Amino acid sequence: MEPSISANRTGSWALYIALLAAWTAMLGSLYFSEVRGFLPCTLCWYQRILMYPLAGLIAFGILRRDWHLPFLVLPFSLFGQGISTYHYLLEKTTIFGAPTACQAGISCITPWINWFGFITIPFLAMIAFLIITIAMLTAYYSDQPDEDQRTPARWPVVVIVALALLIYGGVYGQAREAKKTEAAALPVTVLAGTEHAEHNPVEPSSAPPTLEEGRLLYAQACAACRGPQGEGIPTLGNGFVESVFMAENDDAALLAMVRAGREPGAAENQSGVAMPASGGRPDLTDQQLTAIIDYIRNGLRQ
Repeated sequence: MEPSISANRTGSWALYIALLAAWTAMLGSLYFSEVRGFLPCTLCWYQRILMYPLAGLIAFGILRRDWHLPFLVLPFSLFGQGISTYHYLLEKTTIFGAPTACQAGISCITPWINWFGFITIPFLAMIAFLIITIAMLTAYYSDQPDEDQRTPARWPVVVIVALALLIYGGVYGQAREAKKTEAAALPVTVLAGTEHAEHNPVEPSSAPPTLEEGRLLYAQACAACRGPQGEGIPTLGNGFVESVFMAENDDAALLAMVRAGREPGAAENQSGVAMPASGGRPDLTDQQLTAIIDYIRNGLRQ
């Protein structure tokens, strides 16, 4: 008779902890990208490729009480541990120099979060992979039980997965409602000659846009490529802070540039990446774009 994957309560709890870590990491990464709007870089995608299968693999292994589960999980967790550690060192040190895996798209050294000065998204991934690795080793080295004491129980798998999905669903739903509320609070300009509107038509706002309106629009339309604080993202978007182009041009010239967009080979385009017309948001009115420009000039880093 083959041994069980877990010997006692310690081994069982280790497997449940690994399952919880995998689902937390997977849904947490989806929260950062789908709710917060933080675009993943190349190394983030590598970590996702290694983490996401573990959410299903660990759950399925516990349900089957497969004693081979640690052998299946450890290659993913150890490799993911290496990539996330490398990614974190790229963000926080100069040991490896410039990243070679992110020459296009989102930079691998962009710290979307920096809690307490050291907690970043790669750091969270590194901890999740470490927890899964330790849990799998604990389950493997636990003493094997008698045949009639085989564990772990299956029902906690359903509870953990259902609870994780419910929490994420609630957070995602609240975020969507918050965005709808913010969008509804923004002024809408009805263009001349427009007979119908996609949403409920409102009277054009005669009041000048506020910095708060510009901040909300900037977060929705610009932050993913230009950085939350306008610091710029290498290989994706130039920064606004200390921008010579912004200093030398008035709002009308900036608005015209945004409407026209920029080709990768344009002399002013230092990022080498195309900027689509209207910044990829043709639905924004001139008034809304002007609010963004005003926020960039007067609200960033305040």
